[in-house]
Amino acid sequence: MARINLELNELQAFLAVAEKSSFKAAAEALYLSQPALSRRIEKLEQSLQVRLLERTTRSVRLTEEGAHFLLHAQNVVDELEQAMRGLGERAERRSGLVSIASIPSVAQHLLPAALAELAASYPALCLRVFDEGAQEVLEQVLAGHADFGINFIGAEDPNIDFEPLLTERYVAVMQQGHPLGGRTTLEWRDLVGERLIGVSQRSGNRLLLDHHLASLPERPRVHYEAGHLHGAYGMAMAGLGVMIVPELSLTPAYMHKLVGITLEDPQISRTIGLITRSGYKPNPAVVKLIELVRGQFKKYCQSKRLSA
Repeated sequence: MARINLELNELQAFLAVAEKSSFKAAAEALYLSQPALSRRIEKLEQSLQVRLLERTTRSVRLTEEGAHFLLHAQNVVDELEQAMRGLGERAERRSGLVSIASIPSVAQHLLPAALAELAASYPALCLRVFDEGAQEVLEQVLAGHADFGINFIGAEDPNIDFEPLLTERYVAVMQQGHPLGGRTTLEWRDLVGERLIGVSQRSGNRLLLDHHLASLPERPRVHYEAGHLHGAYGMAMAGLGVMIVPELSLTPAYMHKLVGITLEDPQISRTIGLITRSGYKPNPAVVKLIELVRGQFKKYCQSKRLSA
């Protein structure tokens, strides 16, 4: 078998001249000088031992052999580019880093299943989860430290795209056996005189609840406070008082000791959504994870008959 001694840049030079019918235009398209382009064409013709182009001072046209070779050269370049794209996609599937910022209730309850399914498709992919408060999640996305976030704030930020995923209610959570624990619903006035367990006043949930409590003619007081929800849940399981939390945060891990009761008159809720920086272009692994996260939220909404 004769040894093929062709270079990719020679084929690209020939294809550019054939497309432009001009050495000058082809050289500009390839960011080459015309002498450099001519040398590549001459080397290709020497390797093939045929003349591919007829050149005059005013025009360039393909010879019969050049026209025959053009189709094959284009196929070779197309196949090579396709193979290179395929290798790039395979490499991306094998490695890389995806970072997600999420409020803790979602990071604990819905995100793990999506991450597990992504890891099965991208086994060498590194995953990083920032499970932070709402403001910190927003900052991680805005700073570009997270590919996307799951949050209940950010919709008003002009630099953020917000896609609603779930509108969830707030519930009263208390120890099983509490005098109010057998009720199916509660009104806010039922909690007057109860000792509330709250989280830090810096948290988005606390700000929302304080705003609502301020509008009530009679309101329960926060007697106990924790920095994060898991600390507050520990207090509730010890029977110290009642928590007002988003329903999603009441995971099965707590339900052996606690009960959640819907709050009405009025009912308050929050909308959780997927947040990305405006104009952000996700890579295939991030696109896949976003699809999986949407699927988990859809399943949860269907199981609870909630609005997405």
